Amino acid sequence: MFGGALSSSNGGDIATGALAGVLIALAIASLEILLQGRWGAALRRWPIGRLLLLRTAAYGVVFFLVLHALVALLRWSWDPILHPTRLTTNSTLALSFAFAFAMNFGLVVMRLLDPRVAASLISGRYRRPRPEQRIVLFMDLRGSTELAERLGDERFHRFLNEVFWDLADPVLESGGEIYRYIGDEVIVTWPVRRGARNAGCVECVFAIEDALAAKGKHYLAEFGAEPKLRAALHAGPLVVGEMGDLKREIVMLGDTMNTAARIEGACRTLASDVIASAAALDLVPLPAGVNAQSLGVVALRGKESELELFALRRV
Repeated sequence: MFGGALSSSNGGDIATGALAGVLIALAIASLEILLQGRWGAALRRWPIGRLLLLRTAAYGVVFFLVLHALVALLRWSWDPILHPTRLTTNSTLALSFAFAFAMNFGLVVMRLLDPRVAASLISGRYRRPRPEQRIVLFMDLRGSTELAERLGDERFHRFLNEVFWDLADPVLESGGEIYRYIGDEVIVTWPVRRGARNAGCVECVFAIEDALAAKGKHYLAEFGAEPKLRAALHAGPLVVGEMGDLKREIVMLGDTMNTAARIEGACRTLASDVIASAAALDLVPLPAGVNAQSLGVVALRGKESELELFALRRV
């Protein structure tokens, strides 16, 4: 649509503009795929403002070059490239970069809020609280107190930040939503159907483990310690709704959250790094290569009813 509008505003035909739009989309898709690589991850660590300007410039250049290159090809002439002002006006150029800025501003906001959370806020899906069945994953850092004392506040913050960066991609690939960071803890949730699909929520736990292990040498060299996480998986009903005005967010409340937090605390006493409740395993099939060993019916701190728990391990 943008290619067609741009072309028609400069005296071209809609078909040429539509073709330009398709080529622009392919070029931008290729650019975004490249940004998923290792160097792209380094770029995403830049300050938001600098990253936004860089992406806007890259998109704007793509808009400009693709349109002129296509017209040059159709006319079989270098003139549209050598003399671009004959094809486009300053207002068209400004419009291209304004559109590039608007697109990238939206993409950056989506990344900051989590794409699904941003979509839910914009659509008003949780304007009124609504009950949902969710799978909840609580993960926290083993030995964080001793590590914080040894590294100091600033280096420990950098350590935690790197851990949370490294676990983001496995969460997204499993269809999960990063609900909240609380100190050295991260909470991830899935709607039941999405989390159970291909045992994605269980696979996510071990994919995070692999991602951190792959960077173990880096963590040792930089901080003198490798990150090890404890994980608790639970499922059940929650009430999900928007909360607040000045800093609006989507909040999940209910006994399922409290129970998942208690299971995560039980990882310490039960000497197991990954524990799932029977309620979670009733909904999620175990992936190949992972088994569940019963830990029996366990009384959790602050809970009246006992819960059957399972230790999840790779075979």
